[in-house]
Amino acid sequence: MQALEGVKVLDLCRGYPPAFSAMLMADFGADVTKVDPVGFVVPFPGTTPEAKEKWSVYSFWDRNKRSIMLNLRSQEGKEVLFKLAKTADVLLENSRPGIMERLGIAYNDLKEINPRLIFCAVSGYGQDGPYRNLVGHDNNYLGVCGTLSLIGPKDGPPVMPSNIIADIAGAGLHPFMGILLALIARQKTGRGQFIDIGYTDCVFAMTGFEVAMYLLTGEKRRRGKFAQTGGAPCSAVYQAKDGEYVAVQIIEPQFWANFCNAIGKPDFIPRQWPKDEKERQKMFTFLGELFLSKTREEWWEWAKDKQVMIAPVVYIEEALSDPHLRHRQMVVKKEHPALGEVIHIGNPLKLSDTPPDPTRSYSPLPGQHTDQILSELDYTQQQIAELKKQKAVEQS
Repeated sequence: MQALEGVKVLDLCRGYPPAFSAMLMADFGADVTKVDPVGFVVPFPGTTPEAKEKWSVYSFWDRNKRSIMLNLRSQEGKEVLFKLAKTADVLLENSRPGIMERLGIAYNDLKEINPRLIFCAVSGYGQDGPYRNLVGHDNNYLGVCGTLSLIGPKDGPPVMPSNIIADIAGAGLHPFMGILLALIARQKTGRGQFIDIGYTDCVFAMTGFEVAMYLLTGEKRRRGKFAQTGGAPCSAVYQAKDGEYVAVQIIEPQFWANFCNAIGKPDFIPRQWPKDEKERQKMFTFLGELFLSKTREEWWEWAKDKQVMIAPVVYIEEALSDPHLRHRQMVVKKEHPALGEVIHIGNPLKLSDTPPDPTRSYSPLPGQHTDQILSELDYTQQQIAELKKQKAVEQS
């Protein structure tokens, strides 16, 4: 048995981050139906059968789902969605605020059909507020929340941290948490509810430590000034002998003492947090020269038995071969009939009794299961053919 077995989810997402939430539910056994628009084609790497096959294998955020193509601008397509929603537990969507209302498939429309439905809407700035109708992406949300100002070198520009924060940690994980909470609440109330997830809300909440420190001390938070932003010699990134980098973040005094003793500098122990700028720069210079004395891998091996927080800054292709990530089943291998051995990213949630299964099925091509899903809704073959003729549905 899996934790979410029996839970039916409709995934109307048009973007990677909230689709990640639906994938987590699918990994834990939920029956996730991806609703793609009629005419939708995978954006890359191409339209050949081989390219589509690779997309299916490696676009892991849609794994373990099925796909139906619906034209939600047609009444016939909406009728299909209404039938799906009638027995669904969860609907997840990330349209711009107001679009679902204009289509007639918003929460207030669907709860009339199914009062137990949990409707999760994910948008950049949330469903209300002055920025409600603005468009944006990860970098924009980080900018508005003050988060981007903290990332990067002290005397350089802010640095974009890929799409990890607002997209994945924000809109990828928070809908999952909200939906699980709503499922628990429904056990008590018998009712579904509306969940409003804004990327910016998530980012600002995750920047909470820096906000709290500013409110507590009154000291303005700046990149390269504090330990969390690379402003302390004991918490920074240093270049190694081979030109690669080493991440150092030795915060607790006992671990700093371990490090100082290991490098033969016990006099550094009381100087972990130099307040004088000249003293701090001297420490940076010394440690910078020290880390240039060994390669990245030599420092990694050196640190393993020293009880100090030092790790290599590796590249994605190297992380895929990391023995610890493989042991933790975060890099999962699976045999594919056409592509041979392929790699899946594992699921980070380790449940002892109801574990996830990230390799049950590859991501579906748009509309791959249209006929199957319509048949399950008791449409006849003649009715399915008529829906296709009306361009209300499509099978890939």
